[in-house]
Amino acid sequence: MTTEHIRGPRTWRASATAAIALLALGGGCSSGRAGPPAPDPADVATIESLLAAQGAAWNRGDLHAFVAGYAAGERMTFVGAKGTITRGRAALEERYRKAYPSGQEGRLTFDELEIRRVGPDAYVVLGRWALARPPDDPHGRFTLVLERGERGLEIIHDHSSDAD
Repeated sequence: MTTEHIRGPRTWRASATAAIALLALGGGCSSGRAGPPAPDPADVATIESLLAAQGAAWNRGDLHAFVAGYAAGERMTFVGAKGTITRGRAALEERYRKAYPSGQEGRLTFDELEIRRVGPDAYVVLGRWALARPPDDPHGRFTLVLERGERGLEIIHDHSSDAD
């Protein structure tokens, strides 16, 4: 191959096309790391089902079922609106029992869910919670981290806050 051929218009066009294709695929100016895979539709359905089950459990006054989607043991952490950290599903259930001694209050809903896969077996979920409980009707935001454990996808971290 001659130098003249390398500089010819066909080679330049092919190189430019390849460069544009790499940029379009995210190959340009990247750190070299592949991003997390797209959310698995089955996992998204599982996460949505878990949150629906939590809402239904709360609304029927079953705090034990409400916390069932959280991982057992100390690897689970919950950070509440006042910044208090609770470790473990059993401690979280006790926290709710103390906060609501007469059982659930209001009707709980979750919406505005954003589900992002952050690894092959991990997700971050952002969302909004609302408790229809006149006259105050508290609501806020939450961030969940879910990991695949022995029982499937489980909440290992929950940071919930009240709305400003």
